[in-house]
Amino acid sequence: MRGATPVDTQPRTMLDHALRYASMGWRVLPVRPRDKRPLIRDWPKLATTDEATIRGWWARWPDANIGVATGPESGIVAIDVDERHSGEESLATLCRRYGPLGETVEGLTGGGGRHLIFRYPDDAVVRNAAGVDGCPGVDIRGDGGFIVVPQSVHPNGRAYEWEVEHNPLDGFQPAELPEAWVRLLSRPAEPTTANAPGNNGEKIVEGGRNDRLMRLGCAMRRQGDDEETIRGALVAYNAARCVPPLDESEVAGIAKSCTRYAPTGASMPKPTRAPARRIEATPRPTALDEAAFHGLAGQIVRAIEPHSEADPAALLIQLLVSFGNIIGRTAHFVADGAWHYLNMFTVLIGDTSKSRKGTSWAHVHRICDGSIDESWARTRIGMGLSSGEGLIWAVRDPHFKTEAARVNGKPTGESVQVMVDAGIDDKRLLVQEAEFATALKVMAREGNTLSPVIRNAWDRGNLQSMTKNSPARATGAHISIVGHITGEELRRYLDTTECANGLGNRIVWLYVQRSKCLPEGGRIDTVDFGAMGRQLIDCVAFARSVGRLERDDAARELWASVYPQLSEGKPGMVGALISRGEAQVMRLASIYALLDRSRLIRPAHLVAALAMWEYAEQSVRYVFGTTVGDPVADDILVALQARPEGMTRTDIRDLFGRHQKGGRIGTALSNLEDLELVWCERTDTRGRPLERWFARTDDATNATVAT
Repeated sequence: MRGATPVDTQPRTMLDHALRYASMGWRVLPVRPRDKRPLIRDWPKLATTDEATIRGWWARWPDANIGVATGPESGIVAIDVDERHSGEESLATLCRRYGPLGETVEGLTGGGGRHLIFRYPDDAVVRNAAGVDGCPGVDIRGDGGFIVVPQSVHPNGRAYEWEVEHNPLDGFQPAELPEAWVRLLSRPAEPTTANAPGNNGEKIVEGGRNDRLMRLGCAMRRQGDDEETIRGALVAYNAARCVPPLDESEVAGIAKSCTRYAPTGASMPKPTRAPARRIEATPRPTALDEAAFHGLAGQIVRAIEPHSEADPAALLIQLLVSFGNIIGRTAHFVADGAWHYLNMFTVLIGDTSKSRKGTSWAHVHRICDGSIDESWARTRIGMGLSSGEGLIWAVRDPHFKTEAARVNGKPTGESVQVMVDAGIDDKRLLVQEAEFATALKVMAREGNTLSPVIRNAWDRGNLQSMTKNSPARATGAHISIVGHITGEELRRYLDTTECANGLGNRIVWLYVQRSKCLPEGGRIDTVDFGAMGRQLIDCVAFARSVGRLERDDAARELWASVYPQLSEGKPGMVGALISRGEAQVMRLASIYALLDRSRLIRPAHLVAALAMWEYAEQSVRYVFGTTVGDPVADDILVALQARPEGMTRTDIRDLFGRHQKGGRIGTALSNLEDLELVWCERTDTRGRPLERWFARTDDATNATVAT
């Protein structure tokens, strides 16, 4: 039976997992998630099994990935098989030359490869090496090396996992390396590693260390090695040959410099996995309807528009969200007994810098500067969504602790409350997240609390993490978010219906693009925003005096006509992302009303909000089409559409090789079945029923849904 690690029903933090590895005698170290670099200097010496040291590291970096140092101290050596560099083919070649390796501890890496972990040989020294015996994609992590282990998360957002039947956490032990492999791996490393010809084991002293490391790194790069492989080899060489050794951060910098050059030898193919496919093509959103530019917000955007390449939709939504945050937690509407304040989340989807997402925010920030609310502009705009605890801390309540009362230094037997932290008086916060993809990747990490805290911030504003070491809480928080992301990143990192239901439907997603080409730039300095700025100040003051907003009779009639369609459930990823349409429209309509200094939501405000929401729906449909939103389900559907004879569970499992759990595939099939995109023919046997899955066809045309 092949597969990945079963889901651990016992919640664990990265610290818990690190301590488990340490209890096995494996020396651990904290690793930076975004680039797999160690977070500590001189890690070959400092990697440890000491519990106090490990707790200190993960208290400082709670989301750090877990590295395990290879070598005699941990008692393990790892063969790193990288599929992207033809590693599986190379491993087969090596097995033909030196004999089979046999079963051992096996980890599935987030990058699509695997780690085969063996017992460190007693009478040999296994060095780090890249491209063993001239075979690309098979590297050795031995003395002075390290590997990243489960439950870490790869920079691409995928988790590292143990192969289910070869999991060391379940007691499976690393096998001994066959003798022929010991001789291969313990002999002097290949010329592409730190033991290049001409080194001869001599010590390299100050004045020649950087040059030698750079030449070695560039030699490895020419033969196709990546930054991680080069860094590992240079770190080992530096520790063994340089007197005194260079600081590890300096060695890492050399490795990074080497990879600026394209390899000239072995090829370095990119991952072949395509983004989730659309079931049918969806047109790009048309221009935002003129009705959305109602009132003062529309006037401001129209004044900016001739002088900016930014999309008017981007300017408008960010202005509305900023206004909703500036006014604070006062104005609200009530729906089904729940109070909705006017803090909103929006994420702009565009093609890198060409969509002018950053430019649009700069214009909005210029309008909402200190002249509108100096304190807000100076202190209540932040950036960097990394953890739920960090978000709570930015709007935290005062924190007190109980201490024994003392008089003249002697306890009185009574207790007193002592303020530890004064907290934040102003509960408003606008988070401007220019790299929203990073936030989505952070949310995917086990134990990270960012997603539930953000959801609570949209719903209620009373925030508290259940993390034992984080006592901070916040009441009445008024948090808004403006994020920027590319369509490719969004499809890659927001890729499950469950995630979309939890977070995505609280966000207004807008596809934006450059509106025009201004080679000489605009003349925004010639626009007089004085009158509009004064009106905006008046609107802020008015909004802070308003409590509950309600629809007038005409708006109620209009609302009754649009509500059924807004609140109707829709399938797939699109349905998940727009499932709070009625609440989003009412928040937008309320903001439009306040910008008209009206306590009543009138039809014009509702029409403006509906126009904005219609554009948001178009944006979601364009980015996701009618996909399920789960890349596993989408890949299964495409495969089934190409196989009219159907596929068994085994066929579907083989579609993904060894890199998808059976439960994960089962969930994907269930989603497809619920959406009536596939059907299953089950045949009774003496054991488990035999399943054969088929893509559904259109009865009228006998054709499957178009891809």
